[in-house]
Amino acid sequence: MHARHNVPRPSSGETDILGAIYGDGSVFIDETLDPEEYPAREGRYRFTLAHEGGGHWRLHQHLIMQDTAQASFFDAVGAPKFICRSSQAKERVEWQADFYASCLLMPRAMIFSAWDKFFPDGKPRVLQPQTPIAHSFAEIPRGHAIGDIEISVIDDEALERFCKPLAEHFIVSPIAMRIRLEKLGLLHRVVPLQRLLASR
Repeated sequence: MHARHNVPRPSSGETDILGAIYGDGSVFIDETLDPEEYPAREGRYRFTLAHEGGGHWRLHQHLIMQDTAQASFFDAVGAPKFICRSSQAKERVEWQADFYASCLLMPRAMIFSAWDKFFPDGKPRVLQPQTPIAHSFAEIPRGHAIGDIEISVIDDEALERFCKPLAEHFIVSPIAMRIRLEKLGLLHRVVPLQRLLASR
């Protein structure tokens, strides 16, 4: 996708342009997400495909097909209608396509059913508070032990490590699963009461 759109890859070598959808409805996904070549990226591939071919095509077809019959002097022939880049802030249409993909790949009812199987106590999880506090949630440890050494990690890493089994079950990335569980109220960074008190 970077070569196709003449955009240099970031210096880190990571893929920035994940996919694009064109006026004729064709969808292109970056080769670094090819699940046959990179099986570990299958979750990201499926989400990108659902985002482009599901979200944009279903929700924004009026924008994709707009003026496709009229050639523009200024637009390159076959220019994409949406290029999805991981580095850019989410515009409204990108957020909508993400949400569509999330609901398509991780339906609410199926998530709650899987949650009950993975966690028979049915309790939402919260990242272990820095200061102990009484609450009704089950806690996710902030770090992990290697031998006798406790290794602390950033919040996202701890939450995504926790989400990995569910992510594998739904064949999505741990990041996508973390975001979905947070939106559904099954996963919290802080005890919700703390959030209310902190905002005062």
